Amino acid sequence: MNKYLLTLACIMRAGLLFAQTDTSNKQQSLQEIVVTATRNEQQINKVPIPVTVITKQQLQSSGALLLQQILAEQTGLFITSNHGTGVQMQGLEAEYTLILLDGEPLIGRTAGTLDLSRITVSNIERIEIIKGPVSSLYGSDALAGVINIITSGRSDKGSTSITGRYGSNRTYNLDAQTRIPLQKGLFSFGTNYLNSQGYTLGENQGSPTVAPYNTLTLQSRWQQQWSSKWQSTLSGRFYQQRYSSYFQDAKGPVDDKGKEQDANLSMNVKHSPTGNFTQVFRLYYSRYATKEDMLYRDDKSTYDASFFTQQYLKPEYQADWKITPKHLLTAGTGYIHETVSATRYDDKMAFNTGYFFLQENWKPGDKWNILVGGRFDMHNQYPSQLSPKLSVSYQFLPQWRVLGSVGRGYRAPDFRQLYLHFNNAAVGYTVLGTKLLSTVLPEMQTQGQIKQLDISLNQLRELDAESSWSYNTGIQGNPWTGTNVRVNFFYNRVNNLIDTRAIAEKTNGQRVYSYINVKSITTCGAEAELSQQLGKYWQLAGGYQYLRTRDNELFDQVKNGQVYTTDPVTRETRVLKRSEYFGLFNRSHHTANFKVSYIQPRYGIDAYARVLYRSKYGFTDENGNNTPDLKSEFVPGYATVNLSVAKYLLEKRLRVQVTADNLFNYSDYQHIPTMPGRLYAITLGWFFQHGDK
Repeated sequence: MNKYLLTLACIMRAGLLFAQTDTSNKQQSLQEIVVTATRNEQQINKVPIPVTVITKQQLQSSGALLLQQILAEQTGLFITSNHGTGVQMQGLEAEYTLILLDGEPLIGRTAGTLDLSRITVSNIERIEIIKGPVSSLYGSDALAGVINIITSGRSDKGSTSITGRYGSNRTYNLDAQTRIPLQKGLFSFGTNYLNSQGYTLGENQGSPTVAPYNTLTLQSRWQQQWSSKWQSTLSGRFYQQRYSSYFQDAKGPVDDKGKEQDANLSMNVKHSPTGNFTQVFRLYYSRYATKEDMLYRDDKSTYDASFFTQQYLKPEYQADWKITPKHLLTAGTGYIHETVSATRYDDKMAFNTGYFFLQENWKPGDKWNILVGGRFDMHNQYPSQLSPKLSVSYQFLPQWRVLGSVGRGYRAPDFRQLYLHFNNAAVGYTVLGTKLLSTVLPEMQTQGQIKQLDISLNQLRELDAESSWSYNTGIQGNPWTGTNVRVNFFYNRVNNLIDTRAIAEKTNGQRVYSYINVKSITTCGAEAELSQQLGKYWQLAGGYQYLRTRDNELFDQVKNGQVYTTDPVTRETRVLKRSEYFGLFNRSHHTANFKVSYIQPRYGIDAYARVLYRSKYGFTDENGNNTPDLKSEFVPGYATVNLSVAKYLLEKRLRVQVTADNLFNYSDYQHIPTMPGRLYAITLGWFFQHGDK
């Protein structure tokens, strides 16, 4: 009953406000082709799943440099900073969102977060965002949704661009992209170099907030149409970042230098023997590696040194069979071999996963679209997972349709939670993966390192994957010419959460930590979007999300009067009221955006203004009751304004753009270190076309 009351409360509180949509006109939006939601091409207005598409035009108009900058402006997405810059979706943290590059997963997560700052937007053609679990097609980590970054364009024309950018914090970016038409093919290559001096927030800081760094990205793609039935795509990407930081230790200053590399290689071969049958073979390899050296500045002795290397290999086969005009069957199978070797792992670790998926797309009439399918994953380190999903859309009026979906998502335990072996020499605590507990803990007891166990070894069991059941329902329509409306309600319940727990006390007074499946969380809410074309050149757009979250175990304790707080007036301890329970940390109840764009093709002018708002959210737990309830535990709500203006010159070959992010210089260095204040930048780009196929 409580689940339904909570969902009803979310629906009642949600208002139909403004939302972000594509800056193209209504007809172009209806013809937009998307692939992520169903793993085959479909028109966006036919897919029975809510899909957000960020186009090349939006990316250029925003003046965004890194992926997190453009995602931060989308309805229902929050940028988080925890072991890198991640994205929160439908109230679920960054580790529950799968990030794809041209349909293949990016690896190299730290504590579950894939750092979005590794991705520049210069060569991105569009971004497709699917909210809600997509584990039925993509497996682990797609519990909250999928963000697919697509770099391959559909144009047959050759083109070259050279772009330079300079901005605040002595940040400069050099970018070059080219596309060369071949006989029945297309070759593309791009390079991007980014250098920044970083910044330091606050006074008398012992280390920079963001250290000076530089990155290099190389990416190429060869697409070839060998015949009417055969085509292939070969692509590769290399990314490298170097940084140089420092911090203070009791013995003196320590220099911290590191290197991060990410390399990907993929090959796709597509065969269409008939108009009703297509088969695709994919082979994908990725390697992610880091190396960090910390040396005392005075005598060059080692403070710490570490490395991390992850490799990922995936062959996959997919077939699409159009049985009748109303039935499209998609089936596929694949295998994943993943390895990790690192300083904090005793040996080289390996995961092996086999999987197959099946999906039926049934269109019983022009107004109906039904997707039903599932995926079965077999893993060598945790129990097998079945992820079913059902999605339905119905066009009840010529310009209106309703959508609904229910699905199961899951997230597998990672190498860290299973095999980590870390001893903090400076502080004295230990962190152990669950696979090591049965051997390492008895050894520590024999060596006299354990004072007492907080949990019996017999109570420890194999970690299960985190899983969710999620529900989405909404309505989409175009009530008037140039108007686009979307509303979506969502409910997610995540079970078997993997949590860090102290399992033993050491003789030095510190703890031994490990991981167990314990509790569940619930997130629910609603999103509303509206865009309006005003004349030929103006468009208004905006979005609003209402979100409620809760730790179900903790919420039951609150209802039973078992959670306490400190009265802000009397300073006495009292029971926390049910109405005072705010929800999970780092989740705002209200977020909104409002956008105004002006595009005048005749004069080559485009301007884009965005206002982003986020209400207060919990940041820290000062009184130890595991929930934000004191005023000092919250980050106050705030709003930022981003502006960009661009002008084309020299027959639209030269583009000059000026951007001002966080125009009113909002900052809160104690809580939001990723927001350094007002940022200016100027960009010059030279574009020309050549060599049509």
